Amino acid sequence: REKYNPDGSRLRCLQLGMLEILKYIDKVCSENNISYWLSSGTCLGAVRHGGFIPWDDDVDIEMLRPDYEKLLRVLSHTEGDYCLQTNSNDPYFIYDFGKLRNPKIAFDESLPLAKYYTHKGVFVDIFKLEESNSEKLHYICGRLRTLEFHILNWSASRCKFLVKPAMMLHKWNDVLFSLIRLLDRIGNKDRLRHTLGVTFTKARSYKDIFPLRRVRFENVDLPIPNSYDNYLSKMYGDYNKIVIGPSHLIVSDNCD
Repeated sequence: REKYNPDGSRLRCLQLGMLEILKYIDKVCSENNISYWLSSGTCLGAVRHGGFIPWDDDVDIEMLRPDYEKLLRVLSHTEGDYCLQTNSNDPYFIYDFGKLRNPKIAFDESLPLAKYYTHKGVFVDIFKLEESNSEKLHYICGRLRTLEFHILNWSASRCKFLVKPAMMLHKWNDVLFSLIRLLDRIGNKDRLRHTLGVTFTKARSYKDIFPLRRVRFENVDLPIPNSYDNYLSKMYGDYNKIVIGPSHLIVSDNCD
């Protein structure tokens, strides 16, 4: 890690800020009997690096939809250093998942729409999984969400007054997705996917995830899928192969 992301670099300081949010989420979930696990690149980092992938700049966790809804209820009534961001409490946040942010640690989000967010700061992404039968339906919904995403960001880059009319597409998509979700659950057999609208469409399996196990992540033990090899292999193939490219070059400026 020191080669790509030395102590004191801006990225490392952001990672440590995310780690504190992650510890807080783990504490809240433990106290409220909520199951969650490190997902995607964060799970990969835990298994392959014992912590963050050195050049990673985000944290992803997953949970089943009922646990997600319970966690949001708990976090919405919790006071402290962190703030919950969802498409319900932040009108310009259009994603179909939540973020828990620390507003005291700045995080540069280059998307034009982000400048209108109510909540800002370094964050952890919180994804919900639900039963799903059709990857095609998820692909279509993901493309619709991507289209509105580009339209909204184009509007935000021109004039804020253009954003509100563009938000109508987002609202119509929400109604459409609610209807599609009913179809998507028909005939499901052990398949879980991110909620409709998230562009990642690959299925997860109950039997790969549960029961959860804990592994070391930086300086704390956190939950990951029990059959993490199956989970990661389905997502990344040979996940132990490390490829370093230009996108992984880190500017090691100081935290300040």
